[in-house]
Amino acid sequence: MALVAVAAAFGLIVLWRARPAMGGGQRGGFRKAVRGAQARVEAAKDDASKALALCDAADACALAFGRSSAAVSYYLRAARLDPGSKDVLERALTGLARKPRALENYLWRRLGSDPWNEATKPTHTAALRALGELYDRRLKNHARAKALVHVADALKK
Repeated sequence: MALVAVAAAFGLIVLWRARPAMGGGQRGGFRKAVRGAQARVEAAKDDASKALALCDAADACALAFGRSSAAVSYYLRAARLDPGSKDVLERALTGLARKPRALENYLWRRLGSDPWNEATKPTHTAALRALGELYDRRLKNHARAKALVHVADALKK
């Protein structure tokens, strides 16, 4: 009897873990949205339209289960194409709002990869403030939150 219970539990675990790999209605929509965005990236003529298409792909990944790291990658690619754009940052903040660890990863990688100059200063200040707010509210690290707010205030001057 115990062997049957253990086998049933193992079977349920295997089904749960294989669930994302099984085809589903929502995943088909996700794949279609990402393919459409990738086609728009390839067809785009300028960096701004490529960045918007990459943000669309990132938004689709952010909504899909287990695709937050792909969403972060798409948002970072969009930010590399248009480093001073606040639109890319705002879309990432909105798209990853329900995934605080992915948002933290995106913000730190964005701050580390972009050049720190006058053109990107407003975007970096906004990213630091968003990171401070994330630490203050969702991730509960008040010391880091205060430090980041102080850095953002120093950058404004």
